[in-house]
Amino acid sequence: MAFDKQELRKIIQAPISIDMKIDLIEQLHHQDVQKTVSETQQSILEVIEKVLSSERMKGNTMLDSKRVDQFLPDALALAKKQKLTISSLQRTFKIGYNRANQLLAQCKRVMNEEEK
Repeated sequence: MAFDKQELRKIIQAPISIDMKIDLIEQLHHQDVQKTVSETQQSILEVIEKVLSSERMKGNTMLDSKRVDQFLPDALALAKKQKLTISSLQRTFKIGYNRANQLLAQCKRVMNEEEK
């Protein structure tokens, strides 16, 4: 938890019940987590846009913005937690084999570009 020390000190020294202090700390933690999630989503979207523009310059339309799967950002976030497989994508997103296969290919392409 990356809280501001002054905020924590104010909460600890405040003349309120311990339950209220715990609630305030939980709220701060939730805000911190939300901020981290939104930053991660933003970085994933930036990488996707970078890959799309790179592919457009090469003339490759496989990752054209019209063809990019709506689950691509979520799949990339999932890839940071676990190894992606077609069946894991099918289960997670409740999609068919062909779509999961295309999504996996798009994820691999984005991750390869991200490594460069």
